[in-house]
Amino acid sequence: MNYVERAITFTCAAQTLVGILAAPRPAGSIGPAHATGVVLIVGGPQYRAGSHRQFVLLSRALAAAGYPVLRFDYRGMGDSTGEQRDFLKVTPDIGSAIDALQQQVPSVKQVALWGLCDAASAALLYCHDTNDARVRGLCLLNPWVRSAATLARAHMKHYYADRLRQKDFWLKLLSGKVAITAARSLWRNLRLALRGSDPGQSSAAQPFQTRMAGAWQKFDAGLL
Repeated sequence: MNYVERAITFTCAAQTLVGILAAPRPAGSIGPAHATGVVLIVGGPQYRAGSHRQFVLLSRALAAAGYPVLRFDYRGMGDSTGEQRDFLKVTPDIGSAIDALQQQVPSVKQVALWGLCDAASAALLYCHDTNDARVRGLCLLNPWVRSAATLARAHMKHYYADRLRQKDFWLKLLSGKVAITAARSLWRNLRLALRGSDPGQSSAAQPFQTRMAGAWQKFDAGLL
C-alpha cells in the first residue's frame, strides 16, 4: 500500500473536529512530500465516509496518486462536537481543516477543495468569504443553488406563466371558483420570484447564489 491513513482531531471555534488523513508514502519515508493537498468537503447531512464509502475510496485513490487528502466532519456531524449546521455556516470548519492539513503535512503549501452538491457550494462560499490564497484548485460536482426564491421563479416560469394565459383561469378567478389556497400560492410564489439581490446589500447579506457566482468569477486558479 503506497499511502498511510490515520485519524486526527483539530479545533474550530472551541469544538473538536474529527478527520481522516490519507497521505502518500514515498519510498523510505513515512511522510508525504507533495506540495498540493486536497480537502474533501462532505455535503450534508453526511459524515466523512460518504454514501457507499465514496469519500473513503476517493481519498485513498488521491493519496495513492501522490496527494495528501483530509476528509472530515463539520461541527455537529459524525464524530465532531458542537451543534449541527448547514453548508451556509461551515466556512470556519473548512478553514480549520486546511490549517490542520498543513500542520499534519508541512510540505503542503496549497490546497484543492473538492465538494459534491452543497459541499461544492460551501467551497465557493469559503472562497468568497475568505479569499484564502492557499486555495489553488476547486473541484465542484453538482453545486447546490436551489432556494425558495429560485424554486418560486421556476414555478412562475413553467406553470403560472402558461396558466395566466388561459381563459378558463380568469373565468374561475372572477367567478370565485379559484380556491383561496391556490390564490395565496400564486401570490407567495410571485413575491418570492420578484425577490432579488439588492446592489446596496453588504456582501454577507447577498443571496448565497450571488456569493457563489462572485467567487466563481474571481477564482483565477484551477477550476473543474
